[in-house]
Amino acid sequence: MQKRTLHRLAIFGCFLALCVILLGAWTRLSDAGLGCPDWPGCYGHYLVPDDAEFINAAELKYNQKFEAEKAWPEMIHRYFASGIGLLIVILFIGAITGRRKDPSIPIVLPSILLPLVIFQGMLGMWTVTLKVHPFIVMAHLLGGFSIATLLFLYVLQLRPKIVSLSQVVAKKFKKFAMIGLVLVVAQIALGGWTASNYAATACTEMPLCNTGWTDNADFAGAFDLWQKGFEFDEFKLHELEKMQADLAHARGEAFINYEGGVLPHDAKVAIHVTHRIGAYIVFVVIGLLALLLMRERDSVLLRHLGRALTVVLLAQMLLGISNVVFGLPLYVAVAHNGGGAILLLTLIAINFVVNWQFRGKNVG
Repeated sequence: MQKRTLHRLAIFGCFLALCVILLGAWTRLSDAGLGCPDWPGCYGHYLVPDDAEFINAAELKYNQKFEAEKAWPEMIHRYFASGIGLLIVILFIGAITGRRKDPSIPIVLPSILLPLVIFQGMLGMWTVTLKVHPFIVMAHLLGGFSIATLLFLYVLQLRPKIVSLSQVVAKKFKKFAMIGLVLVVAQIALGGWTASNYAATACTEMPLCNTGWTDNADFAGAFDLWQKGFEFDEFKLHELEKMQADLAHARGEAFINYEGGVLPHDAKVAIHVTHRIGAYIVFVVIGLLALLLMRERDSVLLRHLGRALTVVLLAQMLLGISNVVFGLPLYVAVAHNGGGAILLLTLIAINFVVNWQFRGKNVG
């Protein structure tokens, strides 16, 4: 496969990955995360030979209660995610075969993407089978961002030659750009933990949190990654969830549904506050980086990147504020997830220009 074809496929893969990130956010935020409680299909049959009569009645009731409108966002998300998997397989095969004729075709990133997308599929399965466990959901979110990042980096590697930056100019921004990237990745992880624990509405005031939040924040319990010790009997379950619990009990399985979050409010407040403080730090650091890039006289490219970074950063901050002020509107919350991905890709582009493109010849 020719480099130009691989480049176009990688661009399409980036677009597809962003769509999957937005669809995943829509699925998670619209409470459709367990709209399809089975894997890989959307609804399966629970069979327990010792109590067939109970199971048949339970299945009938389950069918009656199943909400179809919760299923379609999850299924569309799965179809798009499967499309990314297929595209990455094509990229991998195309890079291997194309390199025989063109040794300049990079193969390292496709070789990383292939096992990563397989593992991402496993995380998607565990998200369903483990009832949207927060740690798995966060890992799944980070996996999606990682796939989008590596596809975008592959686009940059395959790009046609452009006017490159001198190493003298790039050296000014190398460390700062890397620090900014690390901070954004950490903030995205905090955002994933906030979303997976349903802590986005734990604080309803600006610029910090609710009045008296310092007396009602449990930072020790906020980052209990595995959240062991919670039993479903402690929660007020909906009738459908009770039926799922009965079915799991009949099969001799444990049932803990993490949809809606199981952490107490004090822990959710601590998660939200941590994410918000992280946002302030990112805004200051990345804002300063953008300002310095825009003021760089020796590079038009860096000035353009600085302007793009400024626009994305301001939009992302406004979306975050809107989530708090307006009570987490679905479209705004989904856009905030997409904004995080675009901010990350912008930092990737900046780091590629000032850090990685000079090692491009050494990348396989």
